[in-house]
Amino acid sequence: MTKPAVVDLFSGCGGGSLGFLAAGFRVVGAVEIESDPASSYARLVGTAPTIADIRDVSGSDLVGGLGSGNELTLLFGCPPCQSFTILRRGGAPVALDAARDTLPAEYLRLVTELNPRHIAFENVPGFAEGRGRAEFERLISDVTDLGYTTVWQVLDAADFGVPQHRRRLLVLGSRIGPPKLPAPTHGPGRLDHVTVRRAVADLRPLESGEVDPDDPMHRARRHRAIALERLRCVPEGGGRMDLPERLRLRCHGDHDGHLDIYGRMSWDRPAPTLTSGCTNVTRGRFGHPEQHRAITPREALLLQSFPCEAELTGGAESIALQIGNAVPPLLARRIGEAVLSVDRASEPVSLGARD
Repeated sequence: MTKPAVVDLFSGCGGGSLGFLAAGFRVVGAVEIESDPASSYARLVGTAPTIADIRDVSGSDLVGGLGSGNELTLLFGCPPCQSFTILRRGGAPVALDAARDTLPAEYLRLVTELNPRHIAFENVPGFAEGRGRAEFERLISDVTDLGYTTVWQVLDAADFGVPQHRRRLLVLGSRIGPPKLPAPTHGPGRLDHVTVRRAVADLRPLESGEVDPDDPMHRARRHRAIALERLRCVPEGGGRMDLPERLRLRCHGDHDGHLDIYGRMSWDRPAPTLTSGCTNVTRGRFGHPEQHRAITPREALLLQSFPCEAELTGGAESIALQIGNAVPPLLARRIGEAVLSVDRASEPVSLGARD
């Protein structure tokens, strides 16, 4: 039997596709605009995505591996979401990026062209709960008009076994039956959340600037002397408020926000949300729980639930960006399994021959 087929839009370094492969899909097409994540995708998934602006891609460009007469099972998309993220700089909202805000419309265009049996759309909660609400409601209305029944919810990846609290909006739609959201596997009344300790404690200890000779992804950022002095003052689970006055940044002054800067993760909790600055202690709570350094790309990959042997292409900042933007493979797997449960339930039952 031919495996169900998925197309992965805005594929990044391949976290979504890895999860769908684990769920039992075959990836027949993917598209990514940037060369570094596209190269990483090819290393991880084993096939190269189409490298292009999605606005220049047609549905037929993406289904070359589908096979004549076969139907696309799932179209998955995670448009870049900076414009919908609830962030403020200097007290003012982050400016909207008009080009990025057209990308959900491109997803809708490809739904129309490809007519998949199911759709899945993942984004930041702010798309449904914040400044993107009007566009979100328009998108839901449009896919409903195309014949899809939809459900949506803001999920936490930690509730699905990812060792990281990561709240994401998930929309599922189906034109063959009522869609079903994935059921949480971890949390109160279920399995314990996977912790930072469980994910990364077995890795080789590193000093600032040191590299594991057996693993190029386990490379510690080289910190300045002042950064190391600050880190030595921060306990496990602490942050910039633990710094003595002489080591506090002037720009913080009486500022009561950004408390995670120079923060350390806690061993026995899931990690905080990994972002594009996830290997930089000045960008959030990305300090190792006890070693005096930021987490390494390998540690960040494991906290995103990537395979332990995963390697990415690009410089340090590019790799951190790819990891922070990735869909956790384990969450994608749970999404894929939920889609397949609906898809298989819709298949006709063979009654066999009568006596």
